[in-house]
Amino acid sequence: MATSGTYTYSLTRDACLTAAFRKINRLGDFQTIDATRIATGLAMLEPIIKSFAALGMPLWAMTEATIALSLFTSASPVLIGLGQTVNTVAPIRVVQGLRKDNLTGVDVPLNIYTYEDYERLSMKGTQTTGAPVHLFYQPLGSSGTFLGNLKVWVLPDTYWKTNGSLFIRYQRPFQDAGSTGGLELDFPPEWDMAIIYALAYALAPDYGLDITQRQALKNDATDWLQIALSNQTEEGSICFQPSRIWN
Repeated sequence: MATSGTYTYSLTRDACLTAAFRKINRLGDFQTIDATRIATGLAMLEPIIKSFAALGMPLWAMTEATIALSLFTSASPVLIGLGQTVNTVAPIRVVQGLRKDNLTGVDVPLNIYTYEDYERLSMKGTQTTGAPVHLFYQPLGSSGTFLGNLKVWVLPDTYWKTNGSLFIRYQRPFQDAGSTGGLELDFPPEWDMAIIYALAYALAPDYGLDITQRQALKNDATDWLQIALSNQTEEGSICFQPSRIWN
């Protein structure tokens, strides 16, 4: 059987917009999308892309950062975000934290605490220092720039400030659709139909589609989203063992 042997397909921003407008019968087969429809479509596409970040932890948007423990000098949080103390894309959520000893190469997992659990900890200031064992992260939003607060407990002592690093693995925000029509979306190909149909469904009320047509689009959008989500999570072994607490 002859096959193409290529793996180069990708969906561009304008191709996505064109497909969505055709789904709602507002663009013909031989028409090229115009500036007005591009602007209207982008106004819906951008928030759809951002809302998809709430669906879980997508494999392609997981990334890592290593942060010097010397930055943690007080109970005040260390700000992470582009142009901030930690100058990298701020996490939506942190899923793993490690305390790294740069001298010995030993890595120790940190507990990721909720806000309530972190606030219950005592001696969060400089009166007690040592090897950090807990990590707290709070995502923030500010004028279109995603930011976040990082805290560790306990604060690092002199040894860890000199020789230690904090490693975090986290979900980053999805990139914007962009200002150029030829740019690819920040999603793998299996998400293309989910995005197209989500956009078509979002545009439908503004272009006069009736409730029956909109419901059909919603059903299609839901089906394609479920297909995309089925290939989003990381695979790994799960081990079960009996509890050591006996009645």
